[in-house]
Formats: sequence, structure tokens, C-alpha cells
Amino acid sequence: MNSQLNPKDLRTYPVQEKPCKTCPFEGENPVQLCPNRYKGFIENLAGQGQHLCHSVDNEAICRGGRNIQLRILCAMGMLTEPTDEAFDQAIEESLNSDVDMGGNI
Repeated sequence: MNSQLNPKDLRTYPVQEKPCKTCPFEGENPVQLCPNRYKGFIENLAGQGQHLCHSVDNEAICRGGRNIQLRILCAMGMLTEPTDEAFDQAIEESLNSDVDMGGNI
């Protein structure tokens, strides 16, 4: 991975532009996961971390996972809207207040 990545600033991590075809969250032909594994991924996205994209050898954040995370964080009131821009703004605010916004990779 890039040496400029900062685990406390998720804006430094690349995010896939769109979900890959086999994305378990939003792919056209999603990888099938057992329910407990899928549940674990969703729980992780709900504030514990990010999901890395399997199609790029875990070198970027999964777009499908990020989209789900955006909706969850917005529903929790942590984002003003479910967009990358709102996520980046929340990261900026969390860096200034030490609030954890899923910075565990």
C-alpha cells in the first residue's frame, strides 16, 4: 500500500470508483457469503472499520461496502447525507475532536 496512508485519516485511502462485479454488497454477480460472515462485515462497517475490495487485492476500500457504510452512518446521525463528501467532512471534524469514524482498517 501507499506509504502516504494514514490510519487516522481515511481520506488518504483509495476507494473503488464503483462496486466490482462480484462485490458481496452491490455487485452484479455477488460473491456468496454465509449469513454470519455477511453480518460480521456489516457490523464492521457500522463503525468499527472499512471493508477492503477483494478484486484489487485489498489495496482499496470496497465501494459497495463504503456505500452501505455511508447509509448506516447517515442513519446514525454521524453524516449529514450518505456521500463521500459528507464522510470526508465527518473525518475532518473527527480529527479535530478525536471521535472514531471507523478508522480501524
